[in-house]
Amino acid sequence: MFPGREIMKRHRFFSLLLAAGLVAIASDAFPITGEEALAKFQGRMNGIRTMRGTISWTDESGFIYTGNFKYMAPGKIHVKFTPSGKIIASNGRKLYVYNPSSNICGIQELGGGNSGGISALVGGYMAIAFGGAGGYTIKLSGNDRHYTNITLVTDGSFMLKKAVLKTKEGGGTTISLSGVITGEGISPGVFDFNVPPGAQTVNNPLNIK
Repeated sequence: MFPGREIMKRHRFFSLLLAAGLVAIASDAFPITGEEALAKFQGRMNGIRTMRGTISWTDESGFIYTGNFKYMAPGKIHVKFTPSGKIIASNGRKLYVYNPSSNICGIQELGGGNSGGISALVGGYMAIAFGGAGGYTIKLSGNDRHYTNITLVTDGSFMLKKAVLKTKEGGGTTISLSGVITGEGISPGVFDFNVPPGAQTVNNPLNIK
């Protein structure tokens, strides 16, 4: 054995531990601000051209809807919920909500514009954030908004995993995404919904969501 070589190995080992500790301390000392986290979240979501996966939506009554969704920027979406078969679809110009159990289809004119999705919805809120490479939680507050409190849970790349939206009265909704795949080719025709023959249509209903 060579004591000098062993001492050098130990010194190198403890030096690496010290360096790792300093990096961790530096990360804690300079956490991401709410504004920075919100900007990164908006940039991440705005950068998505196509996306598909599973969505779970909990409404104000606590009822949970689950289905598969496809999305294409700007403003195109198709969701089919199971087991109800309810469909929400938008080609960017019109939004359709079809309920096969009642055979009623609500049709909302969108005016051809892009709503901007959730990244536009959260703009202008006061934000605080915490987390790290494994994921972030961004808490938003805005007393003059319909949703006065919003909590966003993201992965380390600021991809949305869950959004909890609360009104001043305490109501609200929760949306969770899972199994998300981005960047795949999707035909625009997927989002052109055809109202089933014989279905009752309701144009621009006030309660369409």
